[in-house]
Amino acid sequence: MILVAGDFFQSDGLTFNAAVPEIRALCGRLDAPGGVFVVRGDADSEFRTGAITEGLDLTVLEQEVVEIEVGGRSLAIGGVSVEGMGELADVQADLAAIGAADTLRILLSHRPDPVLDLEEGTPVDLVVAGHTHGGQVALPLIGPPVILTDVPRDVAAGGLHEVDGHPIYVSTGVGMERHHAPQVRLGVRPSVGVIDVVPEGD
Repeated sequence: MILVAGDFFQSDGLTFNAAVPEIRALCGRLDAPGGVFVVRGDADSEFRTGAITEGLDLTVLEQEVVEIEVGGRSLAIGGVSVEGMGELADVQADLAAIGAADTLRILLSHRPDPVLDLEEGTPVDLVVAGHTHGGQVALPLIGPPVILTDVPRDVAAGGLHEVDGHPIYVSTGVGMERHHAPQVRLGVRPSVGVIDVVPEGD
């Protein structure tokens, strides 16, 4: 499956309108047997997300959980947008209510911070997030000076980590903040992450 953690395109309205056809063409190429799932980020209003995704085979998750099957394996994906951070507890409860014990439970969130709020015992096998751009600028031995999140600096820098017993992957993404940050990426390579999930015992 493909998971998109938000922030499709950050710009003023006129620039966004001009870019929509190209963004839709790119998103229309996204295809996976398990589907393509999206949450909205800081730069994604309902209108903009609709303009990008309408008519495409993408599932926008708005504080909800969907169940799918991939390769004979049951998966549950809970999505939390920036605006829905206050409903994280409901999404956690819905993930926990999934009946099958061997269901793989994934939380897709724009910001990585929900990993800090997962209640003890919440059956979340993987958190996938974006938001930080890996700090966008990373310095040798220090890492990113600015991360705009409460997760540890090494987690915000991107990649696969573990926080309070929960695996979390933070994508560094392919773009950059355009409003309140330097228009540059330095020491943080754009990336699209590939995660192989192997059931225990395999």
